[in-house]
Amino acid sequence: MPGRPNPDGVSSQENQAMYPTVYMALLSALKFRNTLPRYTAAILDGDFSRAYCTVDDAADAARNGAGNGAKQRERSNEELTALADVSMLIDDAEKAEEYYRRAQKMIWKDDVQLRVQSCRNTGWTSLMLGRLSVAQRSFARIAAQADAQVEERIEAYVGMSLAHHQLAQQQAADDALIEAADLADACSEPRYRLMIDLLAEEFDVRLQVRAARALNDHAFWQSALACSSMGPGGRTRPEPASAIASRPAIHARRSEELLGMARLANGERHASAQLLAARARHGAVSTRQVFHANLDMMLAALAGGLDDIAADIMDRMPPGNAEEQRRNVDYLYGLSKAAARRGNAAEALKFYSHYTAEALRCLRTEAPPLRAAHSTRQRANAASDDVAARLPAKYRRAYRYIVENIDREDLTTREVAAELDVTMRTIQLVFKRALGVTPCGLIRSLRLEGIREDLLAENGPAPAVFDTAARWGLKSRSTLAKGYRKYFDESPSETIVAHAR
Repeated sequence: MPGRPNPDGVSSQENQAMYPTVYMALLSALKFRNTLPRYTAAILDGDFSRAYCTVDDAADAARNGAGNGAKQRERSNEELTALADVSMLIDDAEKAEEYYRRAQKMIWKDDVQLRVQSCRNTGWTSLMLGRLSVAQRSFARIAAQADAQVEERIEAYVGMSLAHHQLAQQQAADDALIEAADLADACSEPRYRLMIDLLAEEFDVRLQVRAARALNDHAFWQSALACSSMGPGGRTRPEPASAIASRPAIHARRSEELLGMARLANGERHASAQLLAARARHGAVSTRQVFHANLDMMLAALAGGLDDIAADIMDRMPPGNAEEQRRNVDYLYGLSKAAARRGNAAEALKFYSHYTAEALRCLRTEAPPLRAAHSTRQRANAASDDVAARLPAKYRRAYRYIVENIDREDLTTREVAAELDVTMRTIQLVFKRALGVTPCGLIRSLRLEGIREDLLAENGPAPAVFDTAARWGLKSRSTLAKGYRKYFDESPSETIVAHAR
């Protein structure tokens, strides 16, 4: 049995969940509210260690109660997924990925469920580890999945919103959140809608902080806030919920923390002491959560003109993940500000140079590529890197081979298997268990998605449809017509006409 979570010696009493952890926690709790009610209750209380133990203990009790002669019950897909979720929440990504893999293995015969769950699990893992474009694309696949359940699509849109916001793509974040709100309004569980309201409040406060005049040299965010519609007062956001439900403890605490951050950004010096007192009262999940909580406080203090508090937070920042500290633009920005306050101009310039280089790298690598500048192979790879993230490491080479040869009409599963020196059956099983689709199905979906993107971009006359399809290795008119309608529930010409409107 895996060891019980005890992150960094932190008490299991009412862990303090930070952005975006609180939203993953709320969605996980609501997902399992009917099948794992004790897990849900613990998560909503903010006690992640207790949540882990409730699922672990239930599985152990079932195994022990089976008796020596009876067949022992394996953990269910729901139990394994819940264990993976809470492992991710307490910053044990390695254990989470193992639980996710085992959970998906149990449903590999259900193509639809496997595709949705594979994208969901990859989306949350990528989001929590800072692989934001992979997270956004993984969640987007669920949102576009016609067979996905309403609650699965709510979760997907929330995940997309979180990823877009962290990429400073606030308009896209707001659009995804509105889609989630529309779905939640028709959902029988009112706490989904309350969670969406909390995230809208989160965005308001975070944008208030980042739009402050004192942070006008924070180039990463200022590039997104350049137009007034991006600011907290000029955006389109979901209307407040009309649903009536009690707020879970984890929800109420995050709302309290956001109020403290807003006050700190308004220059209320005592707000920092209140935030620190709340953190001491509730505890923290892990060093990663402490790291991000401190960054939120630091930026709010800078926004409020409280540079001494911001510098003190940076000076007292506990050691965290070295890679994240090297890549996190808010952290690098804070280091520059702290050095400047100490009067060390050379060090401030060094950190600010590192900050601007990292901000540019993030904007370049995470932003959607320009269509005209890329071949079909490059674009298939850029648009679907979430597929590689969902495959076992060895088989990512097979996926790359597919992408590199996607424009070849004669590309087959047999050829891809030979490239890896494995049997066709092996590669089919691996792809099906990881993605819910065979290599042949993946080739077909990549081609159809690429054709659709080109048609929407080109908006050309009908004859261009077949030229476009040929560039993606699909040269049979009947195959194109049947496959396109089945995949998108419309013909290529209907796509062009609808887009032209």
